[in-house]
Amino acid sequence: EMYYGMSLASCPEPSIVVDRGLALHKVLRLLVLGLGGAGYLNFMGNEFGHPEWVDFPRAENAWSHHFCRRRWDLADDEALRYKYFQNFDELMQALENR
Repeated sequence: EMYYGMSLASCPEPSIVVDRGLALHKVLRLLVLGLGGAGYLNFMGNEFGHPEWVDFPRAENAWSHHFCRRRWDLADDEALRYKYFQNFDELMQALENR
């Protein structure tokens, strides 16, 4: 449910599984920021499964980099719940910089 539940279009109704997963992930991000400070990194798109497969360059795919990427566009898509992670991260980092 977490994989397909990130879409507001295919799953517009609130889901307790998705909401609890998002809340737990935000708590973990806050904990990591608090403990790591300047060492905080964010990789948008791999929280609950990558929307597309990740395939690193290897002989079987002719050393292609096509699927070896991060999806930085997910937070900009209004049809996905990743925008809530972006908003949370911005507020969390602004609070730390105060």
